[in-house]
Amino acid sequence: MYYFLKEDFDALNLEIVKIADKIKEIGKEMGKSCQEGAETFHDNFAHEDGERQQRMWSERIRELIRIRNQARIIEPQKHNTVSIGQIVTMEDERTGEMRIIKIGSYMTFVKEDNAVSYIAPLSRMLIGGKAGEIKEAVIAGKKKSFRIIKIEWPSE
Repeated sequence: MYYFLKEDFDALNLEIVKIADKIKEIGKEMGKSCQEGAETFHDNFAHEDGERQQRMWSERIRELIRIRNQARIIEPQKHNTVSIGQIVTMEDERTGEMRIIKIGSYMTFVKEDNAVSYIAPLSRMLIGGKAGEIKEAVIAGKKKSFRIIKIEWPSE
């Protein structure tokens, strides 16, 4: 099961449509390359490149459709523990650096500078935490420790 905020799920569907359109366009270009030269399939770089691109984009669209078919749209519930859709202000216990992130969907298509997927180590460490708690985890091979300062909703 993959969890998505509505805006990211809608963007996932749009991405699938864009890739399908790209695959169609590549097919058209491959057809043109066969009409333009005497060599249609053999030693036709444009055609061979098109085949490679179609394979690549077809794999990508299959993966996105698989994810979409197993996706569940999350309607964030307002509570006092960190969960998907919330904005978390935290302080690095070692450096004192403040950081603000939004716990995002499985895939975050809607570009936000501070969005971090819920599957990322930092988000996994914070989920379930409450304001004032210190959460620890190994992130990128280093032990990290953060104090949760504030939990809020994007509309607040």
